[in-house]
Amino acid sequence: MRIRELLEGKKFNDLNFITKTEDGRTDIAYDLVEDLVFYLNNNDDLYRRHLYPVISNCVESMNSNKEPSPNVFKKVVEQAYKNYIKEFPIRQLPHTIEEQTCNEVCQKMHEEFCKNFQEGKYKD
Repeated sequence: MRIRELLEGKKFNDLNFITKTEDGRTDIAYDLVEDLVFYLNNNDDLYRRHLYPVISNCVESMNSNKEPSPNVFKKVVEQAYKNYIKEFPIRQLPHTIEEQTCNEVCQKMHEEFCKNFQEGKYKD
């Protein structure tokens, strides 16, 4: 995972995270979805300002027997992506998050939330 190496301060070459596609284009060679989920959960500012309020609302919904939609994480993911590309610039990343990637991150965040809720991690 690219972000772990960045956060651990390891030296790396950006070219190690780029691959050439068959049609000659370049693409990232790591799982951006996993990186964004990790970034969201481990960036204190993003977590406190953006993710925690959404999780709190999700807990309230679940306590009322209403499962929240994965889309509740969309604004948080979009904000996280903006911060991510500023903190970890790489030319191959688009300036805005692609819809499919955003949906995948939202779905992963939703799955993690539901699992944690069922395990009782959000209990008082």
